Amino acid sequence: MHKVIEEIVESNSWRDGEFAKLKVNSHEISSELWNRMCVPMIYAHWEGYIVSSLKIMIEFLNTLNLKPDDVPTKLVVIGLGDSYKSLSGKQNFQQRIEFTDKFSSLFGKAIKFKKKIDTKSNLRAEVLEELCIMFDFDFNKFKDCSSSIDRLVNVRNSIAHGENSFVITKENIQNFIEQVNIAMDIFLNEINEFLNEERYLLPKVA
Repeated sequence: MHKVIEEIVESNSWRDGEFAKLKVNSHEISSELWNRMCVPMIYAHWEGYIVSSLKIMIEFLNTLNLKPDDVPTKLVVIGLGDSYKSLSGKQNFQQRIEFTDKFSSLFGKAIKFKKKIDTKSNLRAEVLEELCIMFDFDFNKFKDCSSSIDRLVNVRNSIAHGENSFVITKENIQNFIEQVNIAMDIFLNEINEFLNEERYLLPKVA
């Protein structure tokens, strides 16, 4: 197990206790209200875990002082993300020269990945897939829990928008927690393989 995984597990261990509390309505609130209250909390833990885990991984990558020539193209794009903004719109020839000079300069420096993770505030399966593509994680491993994740996001959004069309049962809450835990475990394992196999580096030429 990579040392980063230990840090991720430790920093997120409190979520297990929260999930256990959500499974039991100890305050004897009406079951319908309790179940509706649980959904946004479960979603918050889902998004929070993914964001927290990636931030810890990125912190580690930033300590490696990786150069653009060291890493796969997709990581170069992530690391130089804001630099591409100047490409939008029309540019005159002088602006293209300035951009090229700036880009050449950036390629000579270590990449520093920003720790802002864009979940679009809706971490459904398609957004998770985008994150997996960015960091070379295997999204196919999430296929069995993807539909439950999407339903969780949909129900959470309907509650946030004041809709009352979904009837949430105790079984729904149990299933959401179970599927989120499965997805979180898969995500953790993907980070572990990514780091242990050093997939953040280009293959060495023999």
